[in-house]
Amino acid sequence: MNLRRRLAACLGVIVVCAVLNIASPIVIAKQRTLVPGDYTMHFSGERSRTVTLTEAPKAMRARVEVDGEEVDSFLIDPSTAFPTRGRAGLGPLIPYNPERRTYPLHDPTTGNDAALDYLGPGNVRGLETYKYAATLSDGCTRTVDAERRTGRILDEVWDCPPEQWVLADDTKTAAVNAARNDIAWLRGLQVMAVLTRFIAAVAFIVGLVAYARRR
Repeated sequence: MNLRRRLAACLGVIVVCAVLNIASPIVIAKQRTLVPGDYTMHFSGERSRTVTLTEAPKAMRARVEVDGEEVDSFLIDPSTAFPTRGRAGLGPLIPYNPERRTYPLHDPTTGNDAALDYLGPGNVRGLETYKYAATLSDGCTRTVDAERRTGRILDEVWDCPPEQWVLADDTKTAAVNAARNDIAWLRGLQVMAVLTRFIAAVAFIVGLVAYARRR
């Protein structure tokens, strides 16, 4: 292979690796962005909660129904799961890549915010989670386990003495499976980023050596 072809091949490898590295953040951004649709979680006692997301100018409209009755409606940023304006408190969803801190949680009963406190690490069927809890004005305590990278809710318990509602097994299984798929994508992208950078570095060195030996 002559020098020109060798340098062209090295440049091609470097360009391909750069494109793949640029693609990784795009894939992650797509994964973290909420899409329109109905998101239903079933609990014991035949209870359910549905979050319906619909398109809105520069945001999405989130409508929350509990047992078929609307309890909340607000504009949500699809890339963060935070309300866009009018209030600070979160709806039922936990942000992507959640932090180990207290979040404001909207209390539909009063219209004010309650503290959704970080309790510590957790584990749901082998997946690491962050555990949060908030006590609302009606005396109910909501405890959630959110997958620590994606924020996907893997388990949720409502303690409303003398009753308690826990996440149904089929809902928990579906959430865990979806989280495993998300994590597999993230790990694959991380491995690809390391490999492509290494390959690009090797191609650069090979091209540099070939150019230095051109005579």
